[in-house]
Amino acid sequence: MVVEWTTPAIQDLKDFREITKMNNSSKYILNLVNYVSLLSEQPHLGKIYFYTHNHIIRQLIYKQHRIFYYVEKNTIYILTVVHHRQNIQYKIKYIKNRFN
Repeated sequence: MVVEWTTPAIQDLKDFREITKMNNSSKYILNLVNYVSLLSEQPHLGKIYFYTHNHIIRQLIYKQHRIFYYVEKNTIYILTVVHHRQNIQYKIKYIKNRFN
């Protein structure tokens, strides 16, 4: 399976890199991306978080981040990446609106 990062998910990583005070944020992001790549062989690794419009949205946890994604045919779409301090309800609303 192929892992495809959506534009909003890529922006989430860029935003995290810009606002973080971690000295090694680039290394952290690289490790997060490498962890997400495990989905290509184990697409159901993340637990089911909710259902919306015939899509199962899953959540994969990497340290301080939640990665939300869904699987369609042979592609895993990374929807958003949420830091544990961010407003998760805003991101959930974004995901649900995407499928309306």
